[in-house]
Amino acid sequence: MQTAPTFTVDTHLFRELGELLVGRDSTALVELIKNSYDADATEITVYGQGLSDRETGYITITDNGIGMNPEDFESGFLRIASRWKEQGHRQSRKFGRRYTGAKGIGRLAAHKLARLLEVSSMPFRTGGGPRMHIDATIDWDRIEAFQTLADIDDPEAIRVLASDADSESPSHTTIGLRRLRRAWTPGERLRFIVEVQTFSPPSALVQLPRNVVDSPLLFDYPKVRDSRTADPGVSISLLGDFAPSEDYWDVIAESAQWLLEIDANAGEVHYNVIPTRDLKKEHPDASPSRLKIRHPAPEAGPFFQARILVREGQLHGSAGLKGWASAASGVKVFMEGFRVLPYGEARNDWLSLDLDYTGRSRKFAWLEDKEGGSTEDRDAALLGLPNRSYFGAIFLTQSGAPTLRMLINREGFIPDSAFDTLVGLVRTGIDLTTRSRAAAKFASRQQRKVERGSPEGPSKSTEKTPGLGSTVETARVLASQARQFLADGRVKDADERISRVLAAVEAASGEAEDMMNEAGLIRVLASVGTQMAAFIHEINALLRIAESVEGALERLRDEKDLPSKTRRALSSLLRTVGDLRRRLERQASYLVDVVTPDARRRRSRQSLAERLDAGSRLVQHLIDDRNITLSNDIPPDLKSPPMFPAELSTVFSNLLTNAVKAAGIGGKIRASGRAKNDQSLSVVIENTGTAVNLRDAERWFKPFESTTTSVDPVLGQGMGLGLPITRKMLEQYGADIRFAKPSHGFATAIEIVFPNS
Repeated sequence: MQTAPTFTVDTHLFRELGELLVGRDSTALVELIKNSYDADATEITVYGQGLSDRETGYITITDNGIGMNPEDFESGFLRIASRWKEQGHRQSRKFGRRYTGAKGIGRLAAHKLARLLEVSSMPFRTGGGPRMHIDATIDWDRIEAFQTLADIDDPEAIRVLASDADSESPSHTTIGLRRLRRAWTPGERLRFIVEVQTFSPPSALVQLPRNVVDSPLLFDYPKVRDSRTADPGVSISLLGDFAPSEDYWDVIAESAQWLLEIDANAGEVHYNVIPTRDLKKEHPDASPSRLKIRHPAPEAGPFFQARILVREGQLHGSAGLKGWASAASGVKVFMEGFRVLPYGEARNDWLSLDLDYTGRSRKFAWLEDKEGGSTEDRDAALLGLPNRSYFGAIFLTQSGAPTLRMLINREGFIPDSAFDTLVGLVRTGIDLTTRSRAAAKFASRQQRKVERGSPEGPSKSTEKTPGLGSTVETARVLASQARQFLADGRVKDADERISRVLAAVEAASGEAEDMMNEAGLIRVLASVGTQMAAFIHEINALLRIAESVEGALERLRDEKDLPSKTRRALSSLLRTVGDLRRRLERQASYLVDVVTPDARRRRSRQSLAERLDAGSRLVQHLIDDRNITLSNDIPPDLKSPPMFPAELSTVFSNLLTNAVKAAGIGGKIRASGRAKNDQSLSVVIENTGTAVNLRDAERWFKPFESTTTSVDPVLGQGMGLGLPITRKMLEQYGADIRFAKPSHGFATAIEIVFPNS
């Protein structure tokens, strides 16, 4: 009689799956802790002893969860890839917690760590039936001595003993891991302990210490886990070899300079950048900044909250503090309150912070002195920081981030579009923080320039700071006086003059430094302008190619014997090529207006309406893409004072770029102009969408201050430089620019007042 073939399972499966599904030992231990959390434990204790000796060392995980009876143990723990967590709403029985595990790999995690597993469990009291306490052991060496699972006949390989339980005994489960797979060297043990100790979010980021900031937070407590309101949460204690070293989180929080909060929900992403009290001692004018953007994936997410502390400079303190800070730094990710490795580790650069930090000389080329060493101005630049300067947590939940899929070895997420969205939103917040840091440093730097502008100290007058020439002359006169006083024996007077000389030299040093930085910037911009002038020829060549391709496609489409399907495809391609040609035309026209010799050959009175049209060419594709209506209502006979055409084109392109970003989809932009009187004329550019508070409007004319959340340092977008550059350019001609009260139907208006001469 022929029997039907059937599957057999080799006992080697445990080893293969254990290595595949659990990436590292700390991950395996966290998987066992997650099982306790899923069992509604409110207290979990993890104890390690003798980890350096694999024969005598052991690990225990004890919890006060709902426990297991014999049936639970056999159907849940002994069944590989059990489905019981996938049933129903995937929530725990008692507190409705979202299950953190799904693949039934708890016993595989135990296999990875040790060769002998011991389980003792008391089930939760339920109405009716008797309670049965279980004691079980799984000896992986004995199991793997057999060829297949069906061959196992050793009663000591898997032993389960059930006994009647005291009706008053509290529920609990203890998992013991003995005969460790390997002995731990001191370095491995330290790394392992550090990983285990950081598997839950730091309390200082969940509940920020009161004395860190004095500005309103986005949220008092982040949403760390999905659970019912009645869930008391979970307390996890690490004992023995896992006992944590001193917790320095409060020290880090109190010495941080900035706090970043992110609240990404289905509608909008809110960012809150706050200077800490420690920073405001040095930069009292530093101010918080709140911004919001549309969520790029409002249906798929992920939706989350985050808190990140930013610390600059060297950390002073004990060796223990510095070592701890090195291990705790980085932006770490938590799902349902459990750490997702490897994000935030020392060599993991998931946000490209180290990459950008080490490559900043390339990304911030305008700060280089190409004629003899770097003159990078760290106070005025958009300052990037490496991973070690950030101490943060991203709080994810299963319901808020269902599209983030864990890799099979439980280490990280699949790098798909959902993960890219997470990275983009977090990195945007960090870039906004960097911009706020640059703005605060620039303000302090300007204040220091004012204070050292006179040898007598801070000027109480409203006069401008003296230039470098007058400062040097002052130092020369004071030095001459000091020599004369010394010759006359008036040591005290000479000492006073020497002190003033030193103050003058310091002031001159600051002025010289600013001049060198500005000169370096001018050289870089000049070289860029030269290159852009040459680039016009490339653009024009591309334009001619696009025109040729468009003509050829049009002739091909009009062939009479073409199938209708092919004709439709050619029509679609023709529209795309036509759009490309029109964009190239606009860019070529703008570049001709700005960088060719004619653009700066002679100053003349310019038609403001024509210059606005020229400036709009640069942003026309954005206007079209966002369905924005642009109205140029400037009278054609309204003319500027004598100016270079390139300057006016640049002014209007800067202002229109800001207006387009603020107006949003389907918005409106209107430019109007009039002669105010015989001495002045006015041009106003207004937009719908985002409004600007007029009481706070002057801050946007400071370098590195911007309402834009999209930062592109290479292109200068979102860096807060457009308005300062525009104001500087207009000031040369006696013109003034400021935010004004908008007309009815518009949210923001900016006005330029030109002298009418």
